[in-house]
Amino acid sequence: MLPGIHASVNGGLVNALSALHELGLLSGQIFTSNQKQWKGRPVTQEEEKKFGEDGTLTIISHASYLINLSSTKGRVSWLSANALQEELIRMQKLGIHWLVMHPGAHLDAGENQAIEKIAASVRKILTGAPEDTGILFENTAGQGTTLGYSFEQLDKLLKLTDMPDRTGICFDTCHAFAAGYDLSSEDAVLRTAQEFDEVVGLEKIQAFHINDSKKELGSRLDRHARIGEGFIGLEPLQYLASMEVFKNIPGITETPGSDIDRAKDAFAVMSN
Repeated sequence: MLPGIHASVNGGLVNALSALHELGLLSGQIFTSNQKQWKGRPVTQEEEKKFGEDGTLTIISHASYLINLSSTKGRVSWLSANALQEELIRMQKLGIHWLVMHPGAHLDAGENQAIEKIAASVRKILTGAPEDTGILFENTAGQGTTLGYSFEQLDKLLKLTDMPDRTGICFDTCHAFAAGYDLSSEDAVLRTAQEFDEVVGLEKIQAFHINDSKKELGSRLDRHARIGEGFIGLEPLQYLASMEVFKNIPGITETPGSDIDRAKDAFAVMSN
């Protein structure tokens, strides 16, 4: 994997770019706008120029936490679609191809109906978005009514969206573990990878979130831990990161602490 972190954008997007270079990373994830606000921010000319000049880093973006395309509230659905459209435009200006997005929560409206609604919305949004942008569905821990906690649900989202060149998966290790997929040994990692390959296909994974878990297997609780300080452990994550099939895939740490802390975690995992 390409070692990377979710980089702070305090002080501007260019600062995040500089931090990734200074830390010696090969990839990174950023929020291009405030992740807790509906109103987006325009990309500045300086940001567009700096990101356009950079050819060494693989950067992905993470969508706002507010977005829920499966919401039963019309206003939230509209705001979600609008925020997603604006995000893809910002990404295109910055030269970012992939956007990581939590599938959403069905809010007791039913999982199958919600998945169909999400897929239809994503297909419509991508059809009108810049062609060099795409969306990665992130697997979830399954907390509350969130969707995307099973490999079968991820596969259904991809198949119903039916845009294979512009959609894929971002695999979060903490979320998978919390959802009941064991990653706490090399054998467990191999079994889970084989199951994912059989249900979805390993080639669909275009990014990883490499996080340890503060909570036990199957807890359904999304609580990230520093690498080696949780229930997954360092060695299984090192084994996952060393798999040849993921050689050129970003491995982004979203662990607690500073950018420096996350960089230490990333290099610990990818030191083999």
